[in-house]
Amino acid sequence: MTSWKNFLKSYNNYRNIAIFSILAAGGVEILDLGVPYITGQILNILSHQPLDSPLQNLVNYLSSLTSLPNNQVFSLSILLGIICLFTVLRSPIQPWLTDWFHWEIALKVRQNQFKNTVKKILTLPLSFYDENNPGRLVNRIAKGTENQMWTYPEIAGELIPKMIKVFGVFIIILLIDWKIALIFIISFTFILVISFKHLKSIIKKENFLDKHSGNTQSFTSELITNIKTVKAFATELRELDRQEKRFNREFKYTFWKIHKEYVKLITWQKTVIQLSVFFILVYSLVITVQGYISLGHFITLLTISSIAYAELDPITQLAEMFSRRYSSMASFNEFLELPVGKDEEILTPASIKHKPYKFTGKIDFNNVSFAYHENKWVLRDINCLIHPYETVAFVGKSGSGKSTLIKLLLRYFELNEGQILIDEQDINSLNVCQYRKRLAIVHQEVDIFNGTVLDNLTYGNREVSF
Repeated sequence: MTSWKNFLKSYNNYRNIAIFSILAAGGVEILDLGVPYITGQILNILSHQPLDSPLQNLVNYLSSLTSLPNNQVFSLSILLGIICLFTVLRSPIQPWLTDWFHWEIALKVRQNQFKNTVKKILTLPLSFYDENNPGRLVNRIAKGTENQMWTYPEIAGELIPKMIKVFGVFIIILLIDWKIALIFIISFTFILVISFKHLKSIIKKENFLDKHSGNTQSFTSELITNIKTVKAFATELRELDRQEKRFNREFKYTFWKIHKEYVKLITWQKTVIQLSVFFILVYSLVITVQGYISLGHFITLLTISSIAYAELDPITQLAEMFSRRYSSMASFNEFLELPVGKDEEILTPASIKHKPYKFTGKIDFNNVSFAYHENKWVLRDINCLIHPYETVAFVGKSGSGKSTLIKLLLRYFELNEGQILIDEQDINSLNVCQYRKRLAIVHQEVDIFNGTVLDNLTYGNREVSF
């Protein structure tokens, strides 16, 4: 399975701007905590209780600076100004410090991933396509790129900032009463750890479901590709029945094995959260009545602890979405890590600028042996010398290796033994791109690209005259 290191590698070029935007989003979340805190301080003023010393010092300084009377109205005005700064004045700046950069990074990485995907498709050995279904491969790429694009803004723009916000709540509570802070951090950590542990077991089920869904979509792709064969043999009902059985298995597994686990998790989580909030409410009320904390601090404690526990729901939802997407993202990144072999040199600048070859056309198959699978020889000790300007036909029964021999000449596969020489040069020593440009081939099965007839006729040489 792909590691976190492979995921993060895609974002290396945007590391600095990512750190800045994440910290900015975390700072915005911290500012949100200022409103309930200042509201509690306003309540202190209205109930004729003292402000916290940092705020009182600020009010005193501004009063001396402006020469305005330091009374209740002035104190309330200062606190309202702080709330205005934290909310109204922040609003037009926030999207440009956070959302803009989160999505800029996500979309640029998506663009890079698409480029890397096309490069990988063009340079993977032909054997890979013989063993992998095109429909399944397209689904693997599409799901992986889209899920990775949506996941980054959610983690960088929501999950991490929310965790920063929770840490801010802990600090505020700690400054008011360390016992409540201890209760809060223990209960919050307990809920989070158990939730993530539960999600980890669900991820395994999601991975299994993703593979099953991939198979189902692959069969659907085959139906589209082979629709003429299906209709020719009138097997529509049989194919419909096969697909319905797959869809039913997928639904049952999703509903009973996965959806049920999510509901059980949410039920447990909400119950423990409400118990924790209620316990903090009772304890805060007791120490307020006893005079250990002010009425404003009581309101602040109750409000920000409720805010923090409320964040558990979106944090878990984000973790749930990530767990649903993880399998397809990992599968896509594993595709990008596949070895490409010698075909990788096709797209290098050196290959493009390579001097074109000029061959006389002498081809020598020298003790050529090849097997698609180990010890299952398709060709064994083939020797054949073809002189320039000769016309040669390979004749034999189906499966005897005629097409394989031509594929080896085109370097679609690597020889197990022997050599193929052209003008006394081993074809494996030649630049594969420039080498293939000197060959012409008409395939047994003709491939048509979406475009005009002329586009298809001139596909191998765009410079050919009309």
